[in-house]
Amino acid sequence: MPSGKRKANALQHPVVIIFGAGASRGGLQDHGVPPPVDKDFFDIANQLVGHGTPKLAKKVLTDVWQLYDRTNAVGLETYYRDLETRATIGEFAKTANQPKDWRRRQKELEELIRRVYVHTTVEDAKAVKVQPRESEIHRGILRQLKNKDTIITFNYDLVIEESFTSAKLWNPVDGYGIQTSGKTKGWTKRWLDERHYGNNRSQILLLKLHGSLNWEAYPNGIRLKPKPYLVSTRNGKTRFEKISVLAPGWNKRIDKNPYRRFWRAARLQLEKCRTLIILGYSL
Repeated sequence: MPSGKRKANALQHPVVIIFGAGASRGGLQDHGVPPPVDKDFFDIANQLVGHGTPKLAKKVLTDVWQLYDRTNAVGLETYYRDLETRATIGEFAKTANQPKDWRRRQKELEELIRRVYVHTTVEDAKAVKVQPRESEIHRGILRQLKNKDTIITFNYDLVIEESFTSAKLWNPVDGYGIQTSGKTKGWTKRWLDERHYGNNRSQILLLKLHGSLNWEAYPNGIRLKPKPYLVSTRNGKTRFEKISVLAPGWNKRIDKNPYRRFWRAARLQLEKCRTLIILGYSL
């Protein structure tokens, strides 16, 4: 081939890859109960066992049934938006006729969302050393990336993070595009130790536009949770964990930091990329 010609299948950098829910499903579909997509979230939730999750799922599914007289073919976003709308209206237009506790239902659904993504992306969420399910598809994709490329995702799960085999290209210390804390404990320490982190800076950005299982809100940045995969009970009751995510409702405050910063960075990276790849997102 003449030296002046580029291979037809060569990526032109900088590259932006957008990962949707279908990407996590595709990467882990051969490993037990798969990560959900919007339309089958409640079906997946009903298959999970252990750590108090079935009890919570049953409670949420009962609420879904009471609202729609069915649980099948009810999308996660549809149900969450209905709860969010009713909760908001109920704050200024209360009814005297046995009002429903919509905020309670909303919080229980948010915890179930977190638990579903934990259960479906690890081998055993209660193990001393959590073993993430492996995605060779993600690893193959990440190997194609180079300096100044960008990953954009709407997913809460950690499939992308766990698919990096070394810290040379990306690390959670500075790779999220924002200041982080909690780097010396738990999940982050394990990630850095296993991938031989040597204080090298990330070459690419991972922009999680809807938040992440391993984030907590923190002034001027995010705190990396030491146990993002924790699912447990306390005194027989479901234990709720706080995470920083934009729930699947209509009122996503992307204009507030830290999300405002991520969305702005995503726009800038999209404007200057030479290759755009979309995986598992129903555009």
